[in-house]
Amino acid sequence: MTMEPSSQSTIDRARLLPRSGIGVDGAWLVIAPPGNPIIRLDARLLDRVELIGRSPTAPLVWSGFATAGVAAAALSWIPGSWFACAGLAYLAHERFSEARRRSRSRDLLLALGDLEVALHVADGPEAAKSISDQLAPYTRDAPIERAEVYEDAKRRMRAQAEGKGEASARRELENALLVGADVCYLRGDYLQVGNVAFRISEVREYALRGANLPLTGGRLLQAAMGLLVVAAEERAAQGEDVTVLSKRIADYEAWSGHTAGR
Repeated sequence: MTMEPSSQSTIDRARLLPRSGIGVDGAWLVIAPPGNPIIRLDARLLDRVELIGRSPTAPLVWSGFATAGVAAAALSWIPGSWFACAGLAYLAHERFSEARRRSRSRDLLLALGDLEVALHVADGPEAAKSISDQLAPYTRDAPIERAEVYEDAKRRMRAQAEGKGEASARRELENALLVGADVCYLRGDYLQVGNVAFRISEVREYALRGANLPLTGGRLLQAAMGLLVVAAEERAAQGEDVTVLSKRIADYEAWSGHTAGR
């Protein structure tokens, strides 16, 4: 990988989404919430970046039930029905509001193999789509549309042909996930983040709970983000899918007029 982030410790916050502190720096996803060091993830590590939304259906259904309950209670002469009306009206309003929030919200889905990591974008669906659109061309399942992505794919193909695929893939991982100036990498059965180490089994438990890894100085890293490095290490050991890579290269060459060797 030849592209590097502009800076590991600083970022122009005007380029980030104001509420979530998320942005893009070339091929890098940048996450910089206030009070936390800048987290950078290389999108070339990922198979794909997609948009996902939370369905508003369930809250709408509950809102409908509660609204119907308000009407039934209002027509009832049962003592205490007024209190039931108030409670059901509140429930109907709360569930309807949740449905509206869900219809407006979008999350980013970062996928690597069978691992899928959701990243909430509090700035709304258009902001999330912008992030996805900027990062998707660098991912491994996307059609190649950029010269720098083509050159990177060719380099990986050469490494496979020379029997250096695993070594090349591990070099790519050396700076694929950064927390401030700290590199996130695997060391045996541990995920190392700077000077702090977590057992991989522990990282999985944190990720299942949707929790963050506690780092020194009160810093945090989404545990599922750390699992992306674990999944990438496993992929490096298994080897590149040469068939998919070769087709992506061939499709780009046919589309752009490139030929092998030019």
